[in-house]
Amino acid sequence: MFVLSIIICSCTNNNNEPPLETQLPVVQSYFPATVEFNINDSEWIEKIKPWADARLIVNDLSELPTDPVVYSNAFNGIDFSRYTLLISFEIHDWTIDTYRTRFFRENIDGTYNWAYSVGTTTVPGQESDTWYFTRFAVLVNKLPADAKVSMWLSLGALNWGFE
Repeated sequence: MFVLSIIICSCTNNNNEPPLETQLPVVQSYFPATVEFNINDSEWIEKIKPWADARLIVNDLSELPTDPVVYSNAFNGIDFSRYTLLISFEIHDWTIDTYRTRFFRENIDGTYNWAYSVGTTTVPGQESDTWYFTRFAVLVNKLPADAKVSMWLSLGALNWGFE
């Protein structure tokens, strides 16, 4: 009987564990800004190389980079005393047909995570001279100066044949 009560008690304690992550609000999700280019355009490729897979945490207007994609006026009006801008760049060979974003904090290590998910009807890796350079950006509540931030892309298939 004693063994049975230990098993029953240990099962009910699992419901009291804190969650592994906490969903956080996204103040503003900016539409991905994409430039289409020809993969043989060596001048353009040299221009975007420094931005390949760049991840930026912007806490002041002076930190807003001068990248190859033009910023809209919406970026100039950000109140950086209240908000942090997260920016990520991708060079890719697929179109963006759907886009959604998620921002959360991992409670175990305290890392802030921005996951941006893209759905595409284009099968990546197919022979094409057309490629894309995209800037993704979200505005979140002000992050601590010492915040650890991870940003990552999730790519999903939309109506692929899978032959």
